[in-house]
Amino acid sequence: MDSMSPTGDCGVLFDLGWDERWAAELSRLRGSAELVPARVTAVHRGRVHLVGEELDEPAPAAGSLDGAPAVGDWVAFDGRRVVEILPRRTELARENAILAANVDLGMVVVSFHENLNVRRLERFVALINAAGVEAVVVLSKEDLSADPAAESDRVRNEIGAEVIVVSAQSGWGIDAIRARLRPRTTTVLMGMSGVGKSTLLNTLLGEARQRTLPVRARDGSGRHATVHRELFALAGGALVIDSPGVRLPALASALGVAETFADVELLGRGCRFADCRHGNEPGCAVRGVVSDERLGSMRKLESEGREAAKLASRRRSGGSRGKDGGRRR
Repeated sequence: MDSMSPTGDCGVLFDLGWDERWAAELSRLRGSAELVPARVTAVHRGRVHLVGEELDEPAPAAGSLDGAPAVGDWVAFDGRRVVEILPRRTELARENAILAANVDLGMVVVSFHENLNVRRLERFVALINAAGVEAVVVLSKEDLSADPAAESDRVRNEIGAEVIVVSAQSGWGIDAIRARLRPRTTTVLMGMSGVGKSTLLNTLLGEARQRTLPVRARDGSGRHATVHRELFALAGGALVIDSPGVRLPALASALGVAETFADVELLGRGCRFADCRHGNEPGCAVRGVVSDERLGSMRKLESEGREAAKLASRRRSGGSRGKDGGRRR
């Protein structure tokens, strides 16, 4: 990764976000004097690509690791393999998978061509909020909308997150994106396939580093191009993770749902009953103000997140039971 060359006396690790807290975590490990810190910039079929001081190479992970390394992880490397994953400060997780680790900002990219499915956006924003990470909605392909200002206002009012309208072709909105990307912080680009994530990243990089595909002629929609997650460094020092398209990410918990539907919670304080479900209860301050579709989406995500959390808890307690009553590892 050429743009991750040392800067003054700080070095590659500093550019990647390394700090005293990470150093303290490494020092707690047994044999830490023989271990090298590195950041995972890509994962390929069981091997991870590591970048650190005088280090830019693929490496296997030890079989004794508690879980697999994810893009964005800080790890300890013994010269042959990854032997430890340092504790994550944040992790973006869907059911059964860690999408990215140690992320500071999540940008959900959606194309105007996708008819701005707000219910789908809520799911992505909830996933990001669950990690304790700020979410920003990026509406791409501005030229495909007859009224991008009205559409962005609608999304902002329903989702409650910051919305940035961009056009990679004309450059509209790119400066607003750059303003949100700070040196040594990590932003992940998420969204469905073909919405323009890789095109946006190439624009920010100033070169065609990520493969893109032309839109389909019959309907103008984009096509899947990115096949793995990878961390890139921009010229200004910001770090960006590009990721493959995800159509409907299954939530790993319900943690981010309340924040995603903060408007419902705020209105709910005016309900007559503290446990109001905003259905047919008398004195409900939410019903009739918030659309039935939005309330239905909230309930669905809450239920899905709770079930996913229960399943994960059962797995952690010792594995699922096989048909013969034995434990399946």
